[in-house]
Amino acid sequence: MTRQSGEQGFVISFNLVEVQKEMLVGHRQQLVSDKRPFRNDIFLTDARDTAFLKFSAGSTVKRLLIFCSHELAMQYLPQDIFEKLATFARENSTVENPLFINLSHRTMLKELFEIKENDPVSQIRRLSAIIHLIEKLLHSFLRQEQAVLPRTVKKNDLESMQHVEQILSSRLEGFPSLESLAHEVFMSTSKLKNLFKQVYGHTLYDYYNKSRLQRAKDLLITGQCSIKQAGSEIGFSNLSHFAKAFKKEFGILPRDLVKGR
Repeated sequence: MTRQSGEQGFVISFNLVEVQKEMLVGHRQQLVSDKRPFRNDIFLTDARDTAFLKFSAGSTVKRLLIFCSHELAMQYLPQDIFEKLATFARENSTVENPLFINLSHRTMLKELFEIKENDPVSQIRRLSAIIHLIEKLLHSFLRQEQAVLPRTVKKNDLESMQHVEQILSSRLEGFPSLESLAHEVFMSTSKLKNLFKQVYGHTLYDYYNKSRLQRAKDLLITGQCSIKQAGSEIGFSNLSHFAKAFKKEFGILPRDLVKGR
């Protein structure tokens, strides 16, 4: 759907950013400098608001922006849910209260960004992925797992949890020690464990394990390596242990996934 100038609606922005020096976030007369190395979040704003991100040279940026008119949203959402979204979009500040990209968002965004232009059904796959992303976001919003968190957890603690999430999502060859993670964000191990579970809904190890198994699944689906290599890539030295963990997570054995490729 093409956005008309001045049309009422929502803008949803999914942001996966590796910041080189700093990122400037501007919204409603606020301008904030963010020097965190990673910024993985979601902005839900009113389309009539002025909001922007400015990145320093050398930053790696992956963004997905979705516009949904109020007219379209009202066709598919109950009135009370639409009003909650509209109120949140009007009152929420992206500078202070972004939503969070979790593991399911990250996985779907990765699949979306990797769709090839020469794929004959690329448009359908893109639309399907975007609808799925919005569905996940709405479920999180309605459960108030993410929409309320920025108001109940200190901003510095939220930023620390995002940093830990980035570590767990990228270092898949072995689980970092709890002590090293706590040292990374300058907090006690007990506070780290409790906060991470509150923000992301999983324990630290469960989140790490889901991330690395998803990585192995991606490798097998794309045919980049053998089952043994995929298991080794994410830290499994025992092939049967890898197969067992894989089936527990996805309901299918690695060999059956490869056969159906």
